[in-house]
Amino acid sequence: MSSPRPLVLRLEGGDLVIEWNDGVTARYPPERLRQLCPCATCKERIARAAPTEAPRVTLKEVKPVGNYAYKIGFSDGHDTGIYTLDYLYEIGQRS
Repeated sequence: MSSPRPLVLRLEGGDLVIEWNDGVTARYPPERLRQLCPCATCKERIARAAPTEAPRVTLKEVKPVGNYAYKIGFSDGHDTGIYTLDYLYEIGQRS
């Protein structure tokens, strides 16, 4: 089977909601997305210390990166994380 693909992305109550082509609908609170940011700086921070409390943020933008990912910008100014579709699907399954 091929990787799941998003059919619909929408903001609902401040959360990112993705409807996937396999019938799964996942809700992504912005605090959780920010806490799980896959950028190098955040990965290094997480590797050096215990996970911190999720920052209180809102989503500012969700922009496609090619056909494989989304760049997500947050209200705290952080916008360097590239969230691949596989990663978004994976963390949506854990929520």
